[in-house]
Amino acid sequence: MSLESSTVGTSLDAIRAELSRGKLATSTFNFIVWIDDPARRDWIRERAGMLSEKHPSFTLIFDNTGVREGDATVTTGARDPHATVTVRGERVEIDVSGLDAATIARYVTGLCAAGVETILWWSGFKEASRATFYALLPLIGTLIVDSSGGLADDSALRALADFHAEHMEVTLRDLAWMRLTPWRDMIANFFDDERLLGELFTIRALHIASGSDSEALYLGGWLASRLDWTATGRDAFTDRAGKTIAFNRRREGEIRRVQSICLDSETSWYHGEVTEDPGVVSVWVEGEHAREPRLFPLMAIDNASLLERAVLESGAVELFETALTTAATLLG
Repeated sequence: MSLESSTVGTSLDAIRAELSRGKLATSTFNFIVWIDDPARRDWIRERAGMLSEKHPSFTLIFDNTGVREGDATVTTGARDPHATVTVRGERVEIDVSGLDAATIARYVTGLCAAGVETILWWSGFKEASRATFYALLPLIGTLIVDSSGGLADDSALRALADFHAEHMEVTLRDLAWMRLTPWRDMIANFFDDERLLGELFTIRALHIASGSDSEALYLGGWLASRLDWTATGRDAFTDRAGKTIAFNRRREGEIRRVQSICLDSETSWYHGEVTEDPGVVSVWVEGEHAREPRLFPLMAIDNASLLERAVLESGAVELFETALTTAATLLG
């Protein structure tokens, strides 16, 4: 798609004037992006731009990194002189450094189309951004975050769990959870032999190594929901018979990636571990039900596709919300 970009002042009037130079445009959703980390700025802008070019949306990027110089960039599809209405993506990037929360919120109410869903991709980690987050919250329906986007520890996931408990009305998406789909599919291969189904109810320990804490906690929460375990406190479950299942997690490998998982039953140890090829997992069993290693490819999911899925998926995802609630209990 051919794009046209213009740099204007950051006033609402200047931005509206530039947008109005084209034909009347219609969008299927509003996509708001908040950036306050210079190190991740280009990565986030690139993926937001890919989404806006692919889908007829209005994208509003708030750049609070200080990289821009007090201006705004308006990007639209090439104008068709013969059309009266166009269905196209429009993108506005604004330097909001130094602006207060109320002023930033007025950009949303002044520029975003009414009557369509408004989605916020919040990538902020700075405490100074908190006021802006809560100013934008009443204006959105869906919130996208990445609890392991730039942090290896559990602080972002803790904050997300607390937020979810207080704001159940907001539809949540966490890219850290969505990255785990290949691992959830792969773990099913541990027990693809019907003769081993009984082993699921004799598991006594779960070990997960991951580059960031969110992945381990989400995987633990997901397994609990599948196996009828109850989180009872920090890093501990009980099964449906009331027996304790220890949860051992450690930080290892690249951020945002799972490195290995092991399920200890009363008879065997079920292992899955990333090989030298990061796209392949070796799965094997030791003990009474020993099995030679087998290799399984991990389906590659790029971040742009994850973001697109997070935007286009509708409604709450019960499995994710259950895993998040369980993770909150595991954090203690």
